[in-house]
Amino acid sequence: MTELIRESGSVVRLKRHDFIVRCGQRPGAVLLLQEGWAARYTLMPDGRRHISQFYLPGDLCDLSWLVSAEAGQAVRALTPITAISIDREAMEGRLGTDAGFSHCVAVDSLQRLEAQAAWMVALGRCSASERLAQLFCELYLRIDRSGRTTNRECAFPLSQQHLADFTGMSAVHVCRTLRQMKRIKLLQLQRRKLTIPDFSELASTCAYTGSYLNDEARATPENLIALS
Repeated sequence: MTELIRESGSVVRLKRHDFIVRCGQRPGAVLLLQEGWAARYTLMPDGRRHISQFYLPGDLCDLSWLVSAEAGQAVRALTPITAISIDREAMEGRLGTDAGFSHCVAVDSLQRLEAQAAWMVALGRCSASERLAQLFCELYLRIDRSGRTTNRECAFPLSQQHLADFTGMSAVHVCRTLRQMKRIKLLQLQRRKLTIPDFSELASTCAYTGSYLNDEARATPENLIALS
């Protein structure tokens, strides 16, 4: 993957609110995010929004496009983004001809399904605080994996409305729940910064294990370099 990026990748810069892809479009490239956050979402006819995925620095957005005729959901920048654009056709050409590459894409797809299954349980059965705790645990681990946490803190550009649109709650309910979590010192969210004093304690409140974030065979440039 790294060699493929060097050969055909180009730097792309997007402004906040720019579309990476609109629903129904055929994406021409997969993006490797270097800076910035994005979200994949569905907009309901009455204007309500459900966010199904957040993309963070280090993420590939989105390998599922390699096997889809078109994007089933829109993806939009939540912050200014710097990314490397990888030609979709160049990557598609390796599917079916490069067994290692194809296996890595399949593993990535399986991990995404496992993450979605975990969130179906959370959205269907967990309380407001458990949903938010699971989301903060997942995002913090993903941010930490890219080396962007310091002293249990990290940049966190998501608004309460973003959190609400992902967890299926109202922004008012999110605000109330965050105050409760802050009061018992599970976390602090202030000035676009997330602080988790004790990660294990936060994880225990929602029985979070993060098993679906296992790095083994994960489709990242680091894990795919040997397949280039």
